[in-house]
Amino acid sequence: MDGHRVLQVTRAEYPLRWQRVMTLDEVVSHPQYRMTHCRTVSAPPAAVWDELCRVTMSALPMGYALEGARLLPARLAGRKHRPLAGRTFLDVTPIPVLFSERPQVVISAGLSQAWRLLGGLTPPLLDAAALRAWSDPGWIKVAMEFRLEPTPAGTLLSTETRILATDPRSRRSFAAYWFLIRAGSAAIRREVLRVVARRAESHARQDAQR
Repeated sequence: MDGHRVLQVTRAEYPLRWQRVMTLDEVVSHPQYRMTHCRTVSAPPAAVWDELCRVTMSALPMGYALEGARLLPARLAGRKHRPLAGRTFLDVTPIPVLFSERPQVVISAGLSQAWRLLGGLTPPLLDAAALRAWSDPGWIKVAMEFRLEPTPAGTLLSTETRILATDPRSRRSFAAYWFLIRAGSAAIRREVLRVVARRAESHARQDAQR
């Protein structure tokens, strides 16, 4: 959770011409597990992007509760974690931001041993090529994307999470964990989309009234 490092961040200002950006296929191309959600937002991509980047865990009651429960065993074991309140959702996500292009896409990706009660070993920080090539057993590769696409109605905000185990034993271990957390994980993503949409649309209405 802590000590995140941004490995690559590039930025382009909207509404400049949209450029080619990194995709999840460049990180985890053939996942064993996948989760996708989307929502149409009645606001321009730049406004949606700003709300996505600033939404905090305090604004996500379900996410706050479930993330707190996930961290509880480690805290009971004496491991210290920064308080969740006031931190952004993207900062709390236990994989680092790998690529960010405003206002189009942000991809977080890395290695994890999420099924381990205390969180497992601290993974190395890898760029996209190194993560794609990683084959050491005992890990899962996790990639999460938020993508914004302009539409006549405003913005299509979508999120996709991909997971790939590096060996059969890790896949079996993660499968049991995935069974337990999948519904909660999906609920958190829907909550993020809902809160971001509500805030971006509220700001868009205020701007239209000025």
